[in-house]
This record gives sequence, C-alpha cells and structure tokens, in this order.
Amino acid sequence: MSASPSFVSLGHLSFDVNIIDNGPPTSHIPGGAAAYAALTAQKHDLSAGVISSIGDDYPAQMILSGIDLKIVESEHTATFANYYDSGARTQVLMASGSRIPQTSIPDGWTEPDILFVGPLLHELPTDCVNWFNPKLSCLVPSGWLRRWGHDGAISHANTMPPFRGKKWDVIAVSESEIETLPEQQLFELGETICVTQGENGSRIWHNGEWVYLPAINSNPIDFTGAGDVWTTAFIIALSEGQELVQAGSYAAAAAAISIESIGLSGCPSRQQIESRQA
Repeated sequence: MSASPSFVSLGHLSFDVNIIDNGPPTSHIPGGAAAYAALTAQKHDLSAGVISSIGDDYPAQMILSGIDLKIVESEHTATFANYYDSGARTQVLMASGSRIPQTSIPDGWTEPDILFVGPLLHELPTDCVNWFNPKLSCLVPSGWLRRWGHDGAISHANTMPPFRGKKWDVIAVSESEIETLPEQQLFELGETICVTQGENGSRIWHNGEWVYLPAINSNPIDFTGAGDVWTTAFIIALSEGQELVQAGSYAAAAAAISIESIGLSGCPSRQQIESRQA
C-alpha cells in the first residue's frame, strides 16, 4: 500500500500550443489542470501526487520532479491549441489521452487532505468523487463541459452531465465556460461555487449568497492555467482556515503571478503570493 500524499490531483496532463493575438504558435508547452494544481501544492510544502494518463512524449518525471506520479499509459497526450484574443480563449482539440479508471487509484491514496479533480476531456466518470474520502474535495469540471466535432473546435455544453456522486466541497469554473449553463446546476453539486472572470476578478457563492472579489493587477504573458492556480491557492487557503474572502484574495494574487510566466513555471509559492498581496 502506497502512503497517500496530502494533496492528490487527478486528470489528464496535457500540451498547450498558444497563439496570442494572431502571433506565431508556441511550441508544445506542458500543462494540464492536474499539473498546475500539484506544482502549486508542492510549492506550498504539501506532499503532492498526480494520477493521470499521458503518452511517452510528456516529460512528467522532469517537470513534476518530487511529485508522486501514477500514470495510465496512453497512445497520445491530450493536446490543445489555445487562441487568445485580448485574453479571451478559443480552443481546438489536437489529441486526446486515455480514460483514467478507478483501478488506477492506489489503495493508500483514497483519503488525502485535499482532492483536486480536473478532467480535461471526459477522461473521468462523474462519480469519481465516490472513489475518495478526502477532508476537502475540489472539482474543476472544464472537461465535462467541453464538446468538440471533427474539426476539433471546442464549445461548452449548456448542461452538466448526470452526476451520481456526493457533493463537492468546492467547484470552480470560468465565466466563459458557464455562459449558457444554469447556475442552479452548480449549486446542486457543490457547497461553494467559484467563478473566475479574468481581469474582472471572481465571484464566490456560499450559503445562498455571492461574494465579488477584484483581480490583482499583473503583466500577463500566458493566461493558460490561471484558473487552476487560482483554484488550488483558494482551496489550500480554505484548508488552512482562511475565510472565503481571505482565500479569494490569496487566490487572486496567485493567479496574477501565474500569468506573468510561461506555462507551469508560473505556479507560485506561498512566499510569492504573500509578497504580491502585501
């Protein structure tokens, strides 16, 4: 039996090819919500583990050094082309990884302090929260809202897929992902709902009320992963006893730092976040 990391991150790792304001495409930049979350947790001195599905081309051991990896082999690594226009993102799917079954979860990993689940492409069933008994559970359901056709162009569904699991403690989505989604569907699935709004900050729903928080000024270079970093910083702050507004402010500082670097190099430490807040 493998000892459980205190922070378990579940979902596809991926490559991102970014095209910003009609500029040239970048190279394949390693990413994925699970990676952004685990690295941010590691930089907060939490033991972190990742359960994912990738191809041989993803340099997981190098990028996620010091993080416990449980990998489902796949012919391909999930790959996205991200077109950014003044911060707004349009995505095209280039390749997809394999599904992640319950059998890939080590026996000793089912009771972490924090569970972060970030599906990218329907690689996980919606009842996967039932696989775990964490102290704090968090879902970033982007991959369950994505739809795509033969051309790979990604759109967002106007309804959540059927859920058979217990409620999540925290659900985090971006404003663009839920433009046509009834908010009531989110309220039924999570105790706390976070909606990130880019430069317009964020809004957090809890106990039937919305709290609105501003963004923190930054000099953006790469917007990819900002929502995942925001969410991870938020749930870490919550797990440490911070109130919603405090945790949201902490998350805003984390996101501001993350977009000032390329890819996973922007995952911030506690010291960086506290410095930015100050």
